[in-house]
Amino acid sequence: MFRRGIFGGSFDPPHVGHLIIAEKLADAIPLDIVTWVPAALPPHKNTEKLGPAEHRLAMTRIAVEGNPKFEVSTVEMTPEQPPWTIFLLEYYKNKYPHDKLHLIIGGDSLAEFTTWRDYRALWELAEIDVALRPGYAVSEVDPEVLRNIRIIECPLIDISATAIRGNVRAGKSIRYLVPEGVAEYIEKNGLYI
Repeated sequence: MFRRGIFGGSFDPPHVGHLIIAEKLADAIPLDIVTWVPAALPPHKNTEKLGPAEHRLAMTRIAVEGNPKFEVSTVEMTPEQPPWTIFLLEYYKNKYPHDKLHLIIGGDSLAEFTTWRDYRALWELAEIDVALRPGYAVSEVDPEVLRNIRIIECPLIDISATAIRGNVRAGKSIRYLVPEGVAEYIEKNGLYI
């Protein structure tokens, strides 16, 4: 059975922490492929502060270059595709009916998981695999959610896209926080200044 990981996000910008999560879960599950899905309008983000979708898509493509287990999808870049995870999983279930789907999310999304559209239907469509930092307390997570997900501990480095954007605005280095090609793209296109 072909195992497909679906890893969605704003990727504003994609950084080394995202790559570590995707690689760790691809090995731990194991996955045959991880499909990165940048969202043009992620429903849980302030879209006024979001970088342009075309730049986030381009940076995601640069970030995953050279990894044969990674691919990038444009499915959430079109206005026809609603930006909710339920529609994303239904899309992949219809496109690849024989694949076993795995939705990859970060532990920080667990607290708000019950606010996602049709969240209970998500675990009917895919295994929900959560990348969790060691020592992260799940005591505030809904017990029903915990029963329907799989937690995979990841050696995550404390890197955030918000901090990276702040470094760029402050003229500080983002070396080793993002792949070199992503840093070059940010500089060339004057992003986040």
